[in-house]
Amino acid sequence: MAVLDGKVALVTGASGGIGRQIAVALAQSGARIVAHYSSRRESAEQTAAAVREVGGDAVIVQADLSHSEGVRQLFQQFDEQAGGRLDILVNNAGAGRTSPITTIDEEEIDSMYRVNFKSPILVTQQALKRFNDGGAIVNISSMSGLMAQPPGFAYAMSKAAVNSFTVSMAVELAPRNIRVNAVAPGPVDTDLINGYRDSEEAMRMFKSMAALGRIGTADDIAQIVLFLASPASGWLTGQIIQASGGMRL
Repeated sequence: MAVLDGKVALVTGASGGIGRQIAVALAQSGARIVAHYSSRRESAEQTAAAVREVGGDAVIVQADLSHSEGVRQLFQQFDEQAGGRLDILVNNAGAGRTSPITTIDEEEIDSMYRVNFKSPILVTQQALKRFNDGGAIVNISSMSGLMAQPPGFAYAMSKAAVNSFTVSMAVELAPRNIRVNAVAPGPVDTDLINGYRDSEEAMRMFKSMAALGRIGTADDIAQIVLFLASPASGWLTGQIIQASGGMRL
C-alpha cells in the first residue's frame, strides 16, 4: 500500500547499510527519495538503483554535513533536484569511534559531535524551511545512547544528545504538527558487524545481547522508520524506539 504517495523524503547517509534500506522501504510505500552521501558516490548510485528496482524514484546529493557550508550545499542540490518541498527527513548520517578515555583526543571528540550531533541540528534547521505543516522527522540514534557501552563513551554521549534533541524538537515543532521521533538500534548486520565476522566469540556476543537471540537487519530498522514516517504513527512524537531485539529486558 503506497501510504507515502506524493511525499518527498530526504535520507542522509543513504549510501549503504541502514540508510539504503530506509530509502528502499520509503520508496516502496510511494515516497520520492533524495539520497544523501558524503563520499561514496558509487554506493549512493547503488542505493538509487535499488530504489528504482522497487518502482521508486530517487536522486542522489553529495555533501559533507559536518559543517554549515556542507549543509547549505546539500539543500541547494535538494532544491534543484526535488523542487524544494520536503515531507519526511531521516537523519541517518553518522560515525562511530571506540577510543577509551585514556587515549581519545580532542579531534576525535570534536569529529564525533560534528557528525553525530551538530549535523542533525543543522540539517533539521534547513529542512524545516521546506516543510509544510505536518510531516515527520526520524533521527537514527543508538542503544549506546541509552546504556553504558565502554569504551565508546564519546559515541554514546553523541547519541544521547540526539535523543535529547529528538524530545526537544517534538515539543517545539508540535504546533506545526511535525512529529519527531528517534530509532535506537542495537547491533545490526551492516559493515560495522562485518568487521567481526571472523570472530565466533564476537558474533556470539552480539547475538546474546538481544533477548531474541539474533543480530538485527537493516530492514528491521527500516520498517520501524517507515512506520514513524507514515500516517500510522500519527499519534506518536517524542519517542525513542528501542529497536534492539530486547537488549534491556
